Amino acid sequence: MREEFQKALDFYYRHLLFVEGNNFLNSTLGFLNSFLEINKKPRIAYAFHPWVDKAKERFDFFKQIGLPMTDIDYSSSEKFLGETFDLVIMDAVDDFRPNYISRLTDMARGGGLIVIYTNDIYKDKLYRNSLIRDGVVDNFFEDRFMRKIRSYQGIIYVKDEKLVNFKSVNVNELKKSSLKIPSNPSIPVKLHNLCLSEDQNKALEESLFILHDDRKRILAVTAPRGRGKSAAIGLFLSYVISLKHKEPTVIVITSPSYYSSSEIFRFLITGLKSLGIKYTVTRSRDGKIMRISAGEVIVRWLAPDLAKDYDGYLIVVDEAAALGIETLEYIIRKWNKTILITTIHGYEGSGKAFLKYLLLIKQKYLFKHVTLDFPIRYSKGDPIERFIYDVMLLDAEPKIKQLNNSIEEVNREELFKNDGRLRQIYGILVSAHYRNSPDDLMLLGDLHFQKLYSLSDVSLAQVIFEGGLSEERISSILKGESNLGHLIPHRIIKYERLKEFGKLKGWRIIRIAVLPELQGKGLGSKLLSHIRGDAISNNLDWLGSSFILDTRVLNFWVKNGFTPIYLASRKNEGLNGYSVIVVYPISDKAKELANVLSFNLKRKIINTAHQVYFNVSPLSLAKLLDSINAFKKIDDLRSQDIDKINAYLEGILPYNSVADSIGLLTEKYFWEMPIKLDLLEEAVLVGRVLQGKSWSHISYNIEKSPRETEEILRNAVNKLMKAFI
Repeated sequence: MREEFQKALDFYYRHLLFVEGNNFLNSTLGFLNSFLEINKKPRIAYAFHPWVDKAKERFDFFKQIGLPMTDIDYSSSEKFLGETFDLVIMDAVDDFRPNYISRLTDMARGGGLIVIYTNDIYKDKLYRNSLIRDGVVDNFFEDRFMRKIRSYQGIIYVKDEKLVNFKSVNVNELKKSSLKIPSNPSIPVKLHNLCLSEDQNKALEESLFILHDDRKRILAVTAPRGRGKSAAIGLFLSYVISLKHKEPTVIVITSPSYYSSSEIFRFLITGLKSLGIKYTVTRSRDGKIMRISAGEVIVRWLAPDLAKDYDGYLIVVDEAAALGIETLEYIIRKWNKTILITTIHGYEGSGKAFLKYLLLIKQKYLFKHVTLDFPIRYSKGDPIERFIYDVMLLDAEPKIKQLNNSIEEVNREELFKNDGRLRQIYGILVSAHYRNSPDDLMLLGDLHFQKLYSLSDVSLAQVIFEGGLSEERISSILKGESNLGHLIPHRIIKYERLKEFGKLKGWRIIRIAVLPELQGKGLGSKLLSHIRGDAISNNLDWLGSSFILDTRVLNFWVKNGFTPIYLASRKNEGLNGYSVIVVYPISDKAKELANVLSFNLKRKIINTAHQVYFNVSPLSLAKLLDSINAFKKIDDLRSQDIDKINAYLEGILPYNSVADSIGLLTEKYFWEMPIKLDLLEEAVLVGRVLQGKSWSHISYNIEKSPRETEEILRNAVNKLMKAFI
């Protein structure tokens, strides 16, 4: 293999060594020694679960190669995004998790080697074990993975100390990226020299669009993972600082996770150094760069909830697709200059759905879209990137197909043997979210107690069985046991303390999605109606779903007869939102419990919106309240309250002087609803009265000016006074 490793170094591509079976440690070490003869001083990463029994002993075994290694705990591997290594070793004895494999494979540079070693990928793996229900789990993901291992160039497959398969790489299929500084560049050549590809040079120059005049502008930068988009924007920000050095200027960087934007800071500092600009860095206790000051300019990282309402000159949103459309729309309305960076394809990438959203932005604002294509860590056409994209379906883009309106339950075993259809179906399921998680493919392949419904392979639904829990299981959930595959019953039992719900049986729809080009044609509703019929014929008690609260998504479920029964009290930081549960009760008992739960949810929102749900979109909360058919008689307003509200309507008193009385009127409306306000009016009542948001904050949510926002509230209050008084 020495010649092959040397060729990889010369042509800047990677190899993958997959070792399984007997004596896997010695088999792995033998190949590592060959690799180290060519790469004398490699930067090495070793990934494992250090807390699992015998994992540290295996790590110690590899220390005998006598070179320093960066040990990475799988669970915190996100911290190393953007880092580059020559040798990446993954211990897959305890875990064989698609997310980890995809993330860590990205970290190896051209000429490098990725190692995955295991005893057996089918047995005793932590993530796969979480998919076991009643002792049953499928193997469809692993079977397909092993077929792919044998079919790609550059993969060394060793089993039981024997070389099973290796195909040498055809270097004619590779192309290494090159630096090409534009003639007469507007950005300093010093910064262009720090780029690693012509695409980065281009992105640097085209980013100047955001600085032209003072009008609202949006720059979108998209690329597959590993193309250097965050690095290019980091360099660009150093140029912005050089322009604004003597002006008080605030630049905010935000992302779903801090580590998503760490590359921006790294290259911002590199750029400042090359330009000779002095700066100071403020770090958190655990070493994260939280703020960079240079002259009068401050660049700081803020979590999305803080960043969206911050005041400044420019905001950069890294991995923007993962924040969700409602948050992005708020940021775009609030900020004058916005840079959106997102991964298209690849680990945690988005696809057509986000690109479709960018087209909507283009119609409303001054907008520029910059794309990067060339990888910077390895050659274009790298065999291991091709393998990972294929085996994890990271670039699954579904195609428009002829509609025949037939609905079928898909055989998952056959599906995982048919790559073309799997790519179509999985691509549609992924499009239901703006972030691709490779774990979802293993869940689709291995979770046994699920159903997959397809309407002409353009609309898909993934359904799993939940409920029917024993008294013992219900009791343990009441005492705080974590969710083990029964998400909806678990949330209702643990947080609402309604243990009877656990005995009911239902189907949870994990995902329902329609090809983006065919959305809005009723296909999702048609598929849902079919599933509902199946649920009824199977004598189930309920049909339900859990998703991150979004007005558009909630509209779909409510339109199809589902009722909201639960809203999480804490934000899911990873998904940047609050989980909501909706159900379609089928049995009489389920209807009874759904009524109790929906009443409790309405009461909770009305009473705690100002604290628990302050950061939720008022449009979403209004839609939730609007969707719950729960009634409670509220005392009539006193004459003093009526006089105060009338004085507000006549312009005699300001809102703050009558906020208490309008609060009583608002509560009475949402419980009794004698008339129907429109959603915008309800959203303003929720935002100002129940949540206590400022006029300006509400205005960003509803796309109105603060003055128009108060006028909407005044009109709504006037209507309610006529209805109640």
